[in-house]
Amino acid sequence: MKKEIPMAIGFVTGVLILFEYFLKGLWPAVAKTATDAQNWGSIVSAFAMGLAAANLIIVHARKIRQRHPDAWMSFALYGGILVMIFTGFAGKGTATASVYSFFFDGLYLPLGTAMFSIMVFFIASAARRAFRARNLDSVFLLVAGLIVLMGNAPIGKLISPWFPSAANWFMGYPNVAGNRAIMIGAALGMVLTGFRVIVGIDRSYFGGE
Repeated sequence: MKKEIPMAIGFVTGVLILFEYFLKGLWPAVAKTATDAQNWGSIVSAFAMGLAAANLIIVHARKIRQRHPDAWMSFALYGGILVMIFTGFAGKGTATASVYSFFFDGLYLPLGTAMFSIMVFFIASAARRAFRARNLDSVFLLVAGLIVLMGNAPIGKLISPWFPSAANWFMGYPNVAGNRAIMIGAALGMVLTGFRVIVGIDRSYFGGE
């Protein structure tokens, strides 16, 4: 029963959502039931986030007890959690609300921006490896990348007005066609994964093989 009950819940929920999508105009009761199931899914996800937060606290508490060299990061995590919870429940216009805005707008957002800016170097390194003209496909990729780069750079327009037009053509036709092909493939993969979950072939969502 430990495996059969989750499989039955997944099967019933999947079939219900499918019926709601295709038959909501013919069977209004199915739409209401499917909406209730989706709301319960949101509730379970909220509890899962709480469980993840509790697990995070336990892991860092173990690190503090073991006097790990990076235990100061655990103390910083606890302090940040307490400060954000306390100031987050405060009303607008209060002193604690300004503290919350300071930590979120003045600390969290700049750190996120700095993290993404560091990724530029990894992207540049990956582009350097990808743009090596080893075969015909790599030559096409290299030429298209250089044309798009020159078309979006101010110097490209100064050299020739052909670069912006060519860059727009590459972005509007080959790029869109490739993105749509990838999206169609991803959609088919999602459909196949959903079918495997519904019929019980994929049991990874409850720890199965």
